[in-house]
Amino acid sequence: MLKSKSPPINLDEYLDGQHRHFVTYWEGAREIGIAYWSFVSLAKEANATIRMGRYVIVDIDVVNDYIEETYGDNEGDDGDMPKARKKIENLEGLVKTGGKKYVRIAEGAELYSVSEKTFSAWADDANAKRHVKGVVLVNVEKVEAFIESFNEGRLY
Repeated sequence: MLKSKSPPINLDEYLDGQHRHFVTYWEGAREIGIAYWSFVSLAKEANATIRMGRYVIVDIDVVNDYIEETYGDNEGDDGDMPKARKKIENLEGLVKTGGKKYVRIAEGAELYSVSEKTFSAWADDANAKRHVKGVVLVNVEKVEAFIESFNEGRLY
């Protein structure tokens, strides 16, 4: 007996009138800067996964919004933050092009050529820290806006 194939998935229903950014689990974990399985559970919690046959894609915009809503008001210290697993190549380029919205404290300190303590203080002042599954992530866009706010109204 022949199995009937399921109809192809219509991506237009997901993309209709919207600019969406879909990634795989691996790409999303790298973009956010957390471990693979932490990202898988985070994406599932955020209801950002779309099953396409045996493949799964993740709407990274939904994950980013979920991080902002769920972990946005958490206060805490960096004491139990795991260290980055590997160095991200071309970090500055990824941040400038919007390919990486969140960085860890050490990555941000390297990006701005300051100490981790200074970058952590900037992130606190900018309200850009998010505590996600034992990892502290910093929204680079908010830190950029915080830094730029010091330039307004000054004459050199």
